[in-house]
Amino acid sequence: MNFSEIIENIKYNRKWQIGVLIFLFLFFVFIIRPIFFGSKKLGKPCYQVTLRVWSPFKEENFYPLIDDLGRYCIYFKFEKKSLEDIKENLIYSLATENFPDIVYVDDSYLFKYQNLLATPTPIHIDSLIAYYNKDILNFFQIEKPRTIDDLKNFIQQVRNIKKENFYPLGLGTKEIRNRKEIILTLITLNPDYNKKSIFRNNFYSILQFYHLFQDPRSEFFSYYQGLGDDLTNFAQEKLAMYIGFYKDRKEILTINPRLNYEIFFLPNTFPPKMKIYRQVFYLVPTRKSQNLKISLDVLDYFSKYKLKEFTESLDLIPAREELIDSEEKKIVFSSAKNFGESFNFFDKEVIFDNLDRIFDLWDNEKEIKLIIEQIVNSL
Repeated sequence: MNFSEIIENIKYNRKWQIGVLIFLFLFFVFIIRPIFFGSKKLGKPCYQVTLRVWSPFKEENFYPLIDDLGRYCIYFKFEKKSLEDIKENLIYSLATENFPDIVYVDDSYLFKYQNLLATPTPIHIDSLIAYYNKDILNFFQIEKPRTIDDLKNFIQQVRNIKKENFYPLGLGTKEIRNRKEIILTLITLNPDYNKKSIFRNNFYSILQFYHLFQDPRSEFFSYYQGLGDDLTNFAQEKLAMYIGFYKDRKEILTINPRLNYEIFFLPNTFPPKMKIYRQVFYLVPTRKSQNLKISLDVLDYFSKYKLKEFTESLDLIPAREELIDSEEKKIVFSSAKNFGESFNFFDKEVIFDNLDRIFDLWDNEKEIKLIIEQIVNSL
């Protein structure tokens, strides 16, 4: 039967006409079905929702990983905000009903405002780690320190090199990039560090210990006050060792892409006596979101199928160990997992907010103890 015969049958044959009408009706129902009969389960179209996401990542970092969710009529509006901006603005946005469906936060914020946030999806992790100038250590046959006593010997060995404008590591001054997290890490040398009853004395003794690293009379002396930012000095090969986060690696290599470095566990993690400052970062739905169930399903899908690709594209350490294939990242993950501490047993922001004041007034013992007393009363 050719095309003209089909047209003639449609014009004059009632059975053909009824068949065409049935076909058109079924086709129309198929087209509009997702609008009226969309499934409530991810995997069956159609949700017809747009999820607002606050995160520090660029829009293009997400799209290759979530583009296939468009077939479920799930769309996204990404608003790039720093972690600090998110922390500052989220409470206000919830109060004014102008809030996102999903936000990026760290573990401390999540712990503090867990009543406002739903089930979190861990995305990536970071931890304090030791960076070493590999060329210097190899040339002078200096071992990486594993304990505090090893660190004392390491400092002495580097000082014995007599290399001009070269120092063992940056510690002891206000200019140290991660001094706040380092000081919290050092307080864990006391096995009862998480007891508020001993915090006052423990904190003061650790501050005194920290300052030994800038005191030329001390066996721990390694860095003068006024030498500047320790990350920059390490990148410019003026330091044998730098204590920082994995995220600092990008800035170090931006300053000096040819730096031959290696990373290792911080001293005193073998045996695991000292707990390392660690951070976990999450994508988490807001509880007030009208799309809460969909957001949870989306994040579950993202975690199961897209997390590895996402973290690799941004050079992050995924929060799941089985996704890690880099030796560097495995060391950082192991530090966070085996020796990590989030310090959520008190409000560490109170400590952070007062540390600079303590450094400025360090020669005034009476004033320092008064500040510490104020901190203790606020914890």
